[in-house]
Amino acid sequence: MKQLVIALLLLTACTVSRRTEGYACSTSADCENGRACESNWCVVATCPADCTTCDTTLKTCQIACASMSRCGSISCPMGWSCSITCTGNNACGNITCASGSTCAVTCSGSRSCGTLDCDAACKCDQTCSTTDACDPSQCPVAGSIQCTSDGVAGSPCVSARNAGCTKC
Repeated sequence: MKQLVIALLLLTACTVSRRTEGYACSTSADCENGRACESNWCVVATCPADCTTCDTTLKTCQIACASMSRCGSISCPMGWSCSITCTGNNACGNITCASGSTCAVTCSGSRSCGTLDCDAACKCDQTCSTTDACDPSQCPVAGSIQCTSDGVAGSPCVSARNAGCTKC
């Protein structure tokens, strides 16, 4: 008899809905701070893996890497705006800015940034403090114009070079 009661209690517990209508939403603006609207429910928002800090509502991500804690390869997710700072020798590996993202990358220190690939990004800007701070970059092309600091493929990316360098 005791086993039957336990089985019934367990079966009943599985049918309880834990969702509260107070967490229903249409957009993230309907949610409290620190929550985002996903599948019409306010859930605790989490930063993308490579972000040091972020704002999930605005989809902004700050990535800070220092030579003491080499970050390895870094990705700015699709639709996010990322500010990436690589400080010190060999701080960051390769950096990818996904389609629909915007990236501002600052590299200071010898080989502080690996290859930057932001060919698919909406907007991409890279600052290299020294000539050996950045590996060659893959930047967008606007018509026949390279969106780089000097118009040459492989140079640091600059979205202000031509109106077509900002895609979104």
